[in-house]
Amino acid sequence: MADKIILRDLQVRTILGNDSWERKKLQPVVITAEIHTSIAMAGKEDKLTGSVHYGMACKRVMKLAESNHGILSLEAFTEEVARACIDVTGSGLAVYVYARNPRALLHAEYAGVEIYRTRKDLFGSWTNDSTEEENMQEAGSAIAARAAAVDAGGVLKSEDNLVIKHLSLSTIIGINLWERHYKQVLNISLTIHTARSTEGTVGVHDKTSRPWTYRKVADEVTEMVEKTSYRTVEALAIAIARTAIKQCKVPKLTVRVEKPSAVVFAACSAVEITRSVDDFSTSSALTSGVASLNLSAVASVAPTPQHSGSPVTGSSVVAAINDADADTHSAYIALGSNIGDRLANLHQALVYLNTDLPQSRLVDTSFLYETAPMYMTDQPLFLNAACKVQTKLEPLMLLEELKRIEAKMGRDFTAIRNGPRPIDLDILFYDELSMETEKLTIPHALLHERRFQLGPLCDINTDLMHHRLGRTSGALNRHLTTHSGAPNDIVKVTPLKTRNHTQSSDVEGSVVKTLSPDTQKKTVAMGILNCTPDSFSDGGQHDSVVRAVEHAQELLSSGADIIDIGGQSTRPGATQVGVEAEIERVVPVIKRIRELGIEVPISVDTFHADVAAAALDAGADIVNDVTGGHFDSQMLALVAQRQCPFIIMHMRGNPSTMTTLNDYSEYDGDVIRGTRFELAQRVRAALDAGIPRWNIILDPGIGFAKEGVQNFEVLRRLSELTARHIRAASGAAIHPSTGGDNQDSEEGLIDENLATELVDYPVLVGSSRKRFIGHATGRTDAKDRVWGTAATVTAAIQGGAGIVRVHDVAEMVDVARVSDHIYR
Repeated sequence: MADKIILRDLQVRTILGNDSWERKKLQPVVITAEIHTSIAMAGKEDKLTGSVHYGMACKRVMKLAESNHGILSLEAFTEEVARACIDVTGSGLAVYVYARNPRALLHAEYAGVEIYRTRKDLFGSWTNDSTEEENMQEAGSAIAARAAAVDAGGVLKSEDNLVIKHLSLSTIIGINLWERHYKQVLNISLTIHTARSTEGTVGVHDKTSRPWTYRKVADEVTEMVEKTSYRTVEALAIAIARTAIKQCKVPKLTVRVEKPSAVVFAACSAVEITRSVDDFSTSSALTSGVASLNLSAVASVAPTPQHSGSPVTGSSVVAAINDADADTHSAYIALGSNIGDRLANLHQALVYLNTDLPQSRLVDTSFLYETAPMYMTDQPLFLNAACKVQTKLEPLMLLEELKRIEAKMGRDFTAIRNGPRPIDLDILFYDELSMETEKLTIPHALLHERRFQLGPLCDINTDLMHHRLGRTSGALNRHLTTHSGAPNDIVKVTPLKTRNHTQSSDVEGSVVKTLSPDTQKKTVAMGILNCTPDSFSDGGQHDSVVRAVEHAQELLSSGADIIDIGGQSTRPGATQVGVEAEIERVVPVIKRIRELGIEVPISVDTFHADVAAAALDAGADIVNDVTGGHFDSQMLALVAQRQCPFIIMHMRGNPSTMTTLNDYSEYDGDVIRGTRFELAQRVRAALDAGIPRWNIILDPGIGFAKEGVQNFEVLRRLSELTARHIRAASGAAIHPSTGGDNQDSEEGLIDENLATELVDYPVLVGSSRKRFIGHATGRTDAKDRVWGTAATVTAAIQGGAGIVRVHDVAEMVDVARVSDHIYR
């Protein structure tokens, strides 16, 4: 066993990126170092020349700290401390370093990094002289000493530890009644175990891409703990591990939760566990991340292509790219437009990025934003978005290709800088590369001051590390949003109309509305126009083109913002009339409305792709599919190809069977939990098919595969539909189906394993005149359920719905306006 020379709690001051207040300031770092060597010669001769001079080691570490080293992370700094310590003398075989930053986190004692390195790890050789190395190969004692030095590292010879010590948080915790009245302080310590880097170079953790930082882990754990109220420390410890591993992608974690107030005559009671990814494994189909978009589905941007039942073939060059290839890179590209039809320009740009960008493919999109212009402010508002592209192109070649696409779309590069433009494509990130050339700077040189780029980027990835600034994309956006004093001039919007049906195509025909609860001021009213003889409420009333168009005009004069036209009843027990009959019912009505010059957004209520295609050709703008694209396998490809808004409703079975499919026992009887899980699967399928995130609207499916009380539950908890996390319903049983620790608690947040997050998606609610209202009011005639419908509309608006689908437009518009004043 090797001897050790120890420096304990050496305090230095240095700059490592930003401090806990997001400032680039000197920070204290406390260092403990143990240098493994042999002191036999020094002990025999009583001279320091036979040992490690700890004074020299101390000076080298302090010199490193005080230098302009440019290191951004505590991990990389710790690596350099190890190098400085062991390089004091050739007799050092290995070094253990534990570096702690007591000012890294506001509510923790410190954040620290613990590593163990041998001389060979740091310098590639056991000696500084390769000839000496060769001559010593036969020295058995040297070989044994080196082997012992390697073994002395224990688990640290293969992994590094990142420690968050005593994160002090307050929460409700305990099984006794009196413990449920007051929050208690808990001290939570986290040790993140990561595979040790083999690179051995400065800044290895500054440059290597990974999905988490200790600040992100601390933030996610803090949010989870303070929102929950577990009964046992054991359940809370497991929930913390699950949050760090699943939300932050931490590979392995030790959690220690101390409860100081638990035992009167003890400092604390505590629970300590270690968990890894394997302990919370889920189906790869749900957790494998963002799948590639269906390129063929968006290969054409023709305004009115005929639906042939099969998607258009995409680029073979694009299709040839392989995620597994080592030379495939992730590029994040910002899109903007403020000339002509802005939405059409962005959609066209997506098509080109899919089909005209060599050796590349589009894999994700952001939501859509309307933003005020920067720099040159006297110009129209922009529509902005972001996308992720996987590419084999090197950065400068990618830049040239993006400029070619901009030119192809009519951008004039001789025009004034930052002036109006039909399309703007900027590279924001390329992996986590840092580069500065005359032509290109990555990350984008002005990203840190542009909310119109950071906002969309963070829809896709909040964890991209900006190495020059030492902050993640999420931290940059948070700072710009909350600390910088920058104006709030970016608004999330949703397309409701994608083109102009009666004027020249170069005039903007798209209509975008803010449907976000944070910014929406006016609820959008969707008026129902059933061109059917058997709808539950108004069947047979609008079964001729003349009467249907007249009713559409009545809906508009009453205040409808959208007309929803359907030719197939979806009432319980309804039979299917067939595609041809459905087309005959809806298409002439849509055509006549457009012939009259009416430019209101029109949605077609159908689950048949051929009907949707015919309706879009006739002038419809939105596809409203009660099955969320599940019934017709061609629906998602069609919507992606036409680039139209798509309403995805939650439903089980079909209208003939849905009333028997309202058992949510597999979700502990929680209808919201079941709706979220199944709706997320349909959203994931839509995204994978190539439908941009900004074109998706959610509908919880009131009355579809839900009995009376379940519909009220959905309305009561509507805000949870798009929440990041939800709690178990009151009284729900613990669900052990995943086995072991992966259980739910009625006091905790549920581990849902959603196929994709539903956060920030706009919500439509269609409760008008439905049976559950009649059961509550005793009104058997659907037309008499106006007042009951009014209550549900108010509840929907309170719950964050952006669109309400109603029969009685005039009355419900009044209800919505008053509700808007109360809740928005």
